[in-house]
This record gives sequence, C-alpha cells and structure tokens, in this order.
Amino acid sequence: MRIGIPLPGGAMNPRPAPNHVVDVAVVGARVAGSALAARLATAGLSVALFDRAAPQQPTLSTHILHGTEDLRIEGVYGELLAAGVPELREVRVRIEDIELPLRHDDAPGMCPPREILDQILLDRAGAAGAKAFIGTPVVGLLDGDRARVGGVVVQAPDSSVSEVRARLVVGADGRNSSVARWVGAREYLSSRSERALVWRYFRGKQLPPVLHWHRRGEHIVSILPTGAGEFVLIAQPPDRAQAELADPDPGTLVRHAERVSPRIAELARGAEPAGPPRRIVRYPCYFRQPYGPGWALVGDAGHGKDATLGQGINDALRNARLLAAALVESWPDVDALDGGLRRWARDRDRMELANYWYGQDLGRAVPVTAMERAILLGIQRSPAACRRLDDVMADRLAADRLLTPSRLLAAGARRIRAGEAPWTVAGDAGELVSLAWRRRRAAARQDPTAPAIR
Repeated sequence: MRIGIPLPGGAMNPRPAPNHVVDVAVVGARVAGSALAARLATAGLSVALFDRAAPQQPTLSTHILHGTEDLRIEGVYGELLAAGVPELREVRVRIEDIELPLRHDDAPGMCPPREILDQILLDRAGAAGAKAFIGTPVVGLLDGDRARVGGVVVQAPDSSVSEVRARLVVGADGRNSSVARWVGAREYLSSRSERALVWRYFRGKQLPPVLHWHRRGEHIVSILPTGAGEFVLIAQPPDRAQAELADPDPGTLVRHAERVSPRIAELARGAEPAGPPRRIVRYPCYFRQPYGPGWALVGDAGHGKDATLGQGINDALRNARLLAAALVESWPDVDALDGGLRRWARDRDRMELANYWYGQDLGRAVPVTAMERAILLGIQRSPAACRRLDDVMADRLAADRLLTPSRLLAAGARRIRAGEAPWTVAGDAGELVSLAWRRRRAAARQDPTAPAIR
C-alpha cells in the first residue's frame, strides 16, 4: 500500500511497510533508475524505487541528447514533444575556423529540462507497477544469504528507519554513489576532467531549433533550446578559469560566450535568467566494477564519461535497458543471474570504451593540436565523415570507427603537403599511436587510472 504526501507531478512520498520484501530495490530515481524500474516492473518483477530528492530539484547533467533513439525506445519521446521540448534536427559545430554543419532529420536531438525528463520516466515506472518512495533516502545495505547484499535500510521523513529486503539492490545514485561506496566497488581507468561545466537556463527569447557547439582555444560554449522561449547556455572552460564564471550576474555567462563565440552570445542576448548558474568542477571520469553478490550499478553510478562529450543520458538509458534484459533473462536463478551480470558488465565496457577515450581527449583544456586540426579538415571535406561524426556525437557509433589509422595517415600527409617538417608530423603521429597502445593495455588490465595524455 502507498501512503504519503503527493508531490508535484503525481509522485508519492510513502513510507515502506515493515518487513517490505521486493525482487529489486533501485537506489536513485533519475534517468537510469526510473528507466530500469519501469522495464523490470513491466516484466513482472516487484520493484521498489528510492530517491532522497524529487525530480523537480536540479541535478548535475550535460542535458544534451544528440540523438533521441533511446528516448523513442523507452516510449517517452512523444511525451517530451507534448511537453514542448523541441526537436533539434541540426547541429552547428565550429572548432576555431572549421565549421561542421550536421543534419539528422531522421534522428533529431533534444535538450529536455531534467525536471521534465526525470518526472516522465518516474511516472512511467509507477505506471508499470514499480513502487516509488521519493524523499526516502537509502542509508545502508542489509546482509543476505551466501555473503550477498540482501536489501536496503531506508529513512522516512520523520527520521525513522525501516528495512526493505531484496534479491538484488541496484545503485542508480550517480557519480557519488553511496551504493558503490558501501559495497567497495573498484574503480578503474579513472581520471578527472580538466574542464568545468557551467550552465544556466534562460527564458523570454525563442531560438531556432539548432544545437550550436563552438570551441575556440581552450574554451567551449554551446546553446540549445529547451522549450518555447527557453534555452540553456553552457560553458566548459578550463578548470583553472571557472572562477570567473562564479558571478551570479546574468550577464557574466553571456559575456564569456561573447569571447568564445559571438554567434552564441548573440543568440543568448536579451533573455532573462530562469534560475541561478550551476556548475561542476574537476568531476571524475571512471569505470566502476558494475556488479557483485546481490548488487549492481547502473548509469553514472557505474560509469561516467567526460561531460564534454554530452552522452550521459544516452549512456544511462542504454545501460539500464541492457541491464534489465540481463536480469529478466536469468531471473530468479542466482547462478544464472550472476552469469548474466558478468556478460552485461563485459558488454558495457566493450561498448563504452572508445567513446570514453574520445571524451577524455575532448576534456583536455588545451587548444586544438595541429594533428587534430588536420583530421577535422579531412572530416569537413567528406560528407560521409561528417555523418560519422554526427553518429559519434549521438552515441550511435564508437569514436574509433571515425578516428581510424587511415584518417590519421591522411591528416599527416595533409600537414606535410602544407609545408610542415615530416619528422614533426611523424612525432605527433607516433604520440597518438603510443597513446592508443597504452590505452589498450590499460583497459585489458583494468588499471586504476587512465593513461596520461602527454
């Protein structure tokens, strides 16, 4: 039975019944947690979904979906359109003086405000039969049989605690996952972004349905419409320069954009802020051991790329979908369940690794290198390569399918034809080959830290 105070959007704030028992307890009711809970409940499993905060409260996010296939698969794309979130059929990338206009009419992007997306996913989980306990933080884990995690300890709004027994506990509680900490999940290939992420919502000006992403020197700025007369302005400065954007004056972020991209500043100028600026600084990037006896980690709790890539929401939806499939296929046999989780974990790393490295490259707070510029010029001249770049940005294609050895050779030849010394070009190419080899070795060994980029 659900008891509690209704929250905006129809979510509930109940207290779990004493000795509550479920198949799966999901900790975290944002994108990954709600999407997973909906799929498991639809398959007939009993699911309890916990979160300390309501979806209407802000959360750290890259906001961007370069492609919306995952939203369509989850069945929420139409609801987002009905909520006024526009399709973004065009992306205008500008890196220094290199322009890369991209179109994807058959798979448009989108930038839904997180409070809208998260609430829709949470409502969908409830409609599927998952029991949502919002405003009810999980404060610990329970021991189960055979040295497995056996459930969660939750705290009610009146500070009383209760136990919820579960065959499986899934941490979907973000980069600072408590579940990961409690189970001692091992991190590997970890690093920290050299960039800060600063964003602010604005209203009162209608923008064209286009994603603008511009990079100049060490700086990146982007602007995306989020609704009727609403947009978000995002800056990704070097970490050492983020303090200059701490001023809450609405003009601060726009003036910064002016220095990086007059076009983006022009689009933003004249609107009024719809909330304070928000930022994350030196955020971690990592893989975490994603499962163990009686537990699993999904979404950012288990894996986080550099936010410069803007693939966190797509990653979370795909990761949750594949985890749900692995659980449903083997449920409730414990041995089969552990085997399914092992295969899911292996596939997760295989799918995410190439774009993880690409995100690390984008997250470097340095100007574009001569070799990167030569590669970009080659992409600009090839419509097929531009489509592949669009697919990489939309998380439909692994970056190593675009940044191939043949493309590196062509870029090197382009530099030599332009008059650069062959030994300089060969040295730059050698550094990239060395880095690729060190990354491959580090991934195979699951080294604690990612190889440094020299």
